[in-house]
Amino acid sequence: MKHFKIALFLGLLGLLAGAFVVPFQLESLKNALTAAEYAKIIDTIPFPMPVMISVAALQIGFLSFILSWIGLKLTERTDLALPLLHSWLIEKKKPVINKSALKLALIGGASGSLFLVITDLFLFQPHMPKLGNGEGAVWWKATLAGVLYGGIVEEVLMRLFLMTLIVWLLAILFKKSRETIPTFFYWIGIIVAALLFSAGHLPATEALFGELNNIIITRAFILNGVLAVFFGYLFWKKGLEYAMIAHMMLHVATQLALLPLIKLIS
Repeated sequence: MKHFKIALFLGLLGLLAGAFVVPFQLESLKNALTAAEYAKIIDTIPFPMPVMISVAALQIGFLSFILSWIGLKLTERTDLALPLLHSWLIEKKKPVINKSALKLALIGGASGSLFLVITDLFLFQPHMPKLGNGEGAVWWKATLAGVLYGGIVEEVLMRLFLMTLIVWLLAILFKKSRETIPTFFYWIGIIVAALLFSAGHLPATEALFGELNNIIITRAFILNGVLAVFFGYLFWKKGLEYAMIAHMMLHVATQLALLPLIKLIS
């Protein structure tokens, strides 16, 4: 039960994230689809919107709690860690922030945002169909959804649970102890989790564009996978909290700086 407090804390954050991400997703769909297509989707929802949002938030919160607990249990053998939350919630000590790790996370997240926006703008968008009316979700909704769901829930699911599980399975399979896990096991975990994370975006990508072709698939893997590798590296070397900070910074820089700047000069 020693991991319960951290798992519960992450589960509560997941619950909060779910309350913000569903309205954001609906607004994104509304802007990406025609009015008739959006109305058709809304008509398929069998219960009122507040109920749907509440149910989705509870599901995300519960999933975050369960997968956090499993991932934390697996870290006992994989030497992956959550140093700040462990110090705060388990040891009852004031967390000591690794300044170099924090700097790497913030700069890496901001640089990643620049890479993604420029790559999408100049490499992919000229060869892709236009989306909806060209309007995105309200900036604060997009920012909160990105920070809470992307920065917390996705890191719990893809790094704390999935990446840790892959490294744990390799350690079990090849009979490696916590101290003898080779470096390439971690890289396998990082890359496989990044690939699965990218592949997980394909259904939503198909819904937005109405098709999947080579350009759209390549875009999904590059825009989602490159930064996922960086987040996995941070989890391995610095701790999950720094991966979360980098992921949050990615969304903050994108929504509050780069996209407004592009809109201003376009």
